[in-house]
Order: sequence, then C-alpha cells, then structure tokens
Amino acid sequence: MVFIEDKEGVFDAPIDKVWNLAQAHFTEGSKIHPGAKDIVTEMINEQTFTNSWEEEVNGQTVRIKMKGTIFYPLGVAFETLEGPFSGSTYFIYYIPRNDNKTNVVVAGDFRSTYIDPTIDNDERLRSIVLSTFEKVFNEDCEYLKTIQ
Repeated sequence: MVFIEDKEGVFDAPIDKVWNLAQAHFTEGSKIHPGAKDIVTEMINEQTFTNSWEEEVNGQTVRIKMKGTIFYPLGVAFETLEGPFSGSTYFIYYIPRNDNKTNVVVAGDFRSTYIDPTIDNDERLRSIVLSTFEKVFNEDCEYLKTIQ
C-alpha cells in the first residue's frame, strides 16, 4: 500500500460548476469517460452511492466498483470495492479560488491486486495511480467545457 497526495489539479471553472460536473457523473458517466462501459450508479442514500463499470486494462475487460460518499461542498470519499485498486481508499477535495478556478486534490492509500505484493513496487503503483487520475482529470476537463 502506498499513500499518494496529488495537489496539481486545477479546473478552469468555479466550484459550483465543478459540483455540476460531479453530479453529471451519475447520469453522463459514459460521455464523460468514454472508456467506461456498462456504467451502473446506485444511490444508497442522499450522500452515498456505488458506481460500477467495465473498462479495458492491459487488453482485458475489468469490472470496477466504487463506493462514494459525498461531503458537499468539500469533496467525495471513495472506497474501491472491485477492480485493480480494490481495497484503496481516497478523498478528492475541491478548493475554490478567487480567479474562478478550482483546485482539486486527491489524497489516499492505494493498493493493487495486479502488482505482486511480495515485491516492493510502491513507485510503480504510484505511477499507475497518478496516470489513471491524470486520464480521468483530462476527461473531466473536456466535459466541463460543455457545462453551462
């Protein structure tokens, strides 16, 4: 397991628009993230949901399932229930800025069932996680441009 904190993300949008993006994931997930297939979102209560989908990882179709808890207006806590990062927990939080932009920070403990745990591969896991978040962030940025 490796702790990762990424403070590099900046959405070119105010916080209210970023929350509209977060909510759009419930209904527009496949448009926001075209690599995700068969997306199913279930609301457990007003703040908690599960989200599952299939995507291709290293040429194989993998099922991923997440549990999220919304802490509006601060951010969203996630627990990975199924998939390559099963057992990982992390928090994405948003920091409004005075220039109509929003910082996005990811912090959490990550593990991978795809990396041999008997080998010290913290840097490899860190690289895979950050690469995944960069892809998701870039897709979010593109979709954010379509939100009025």
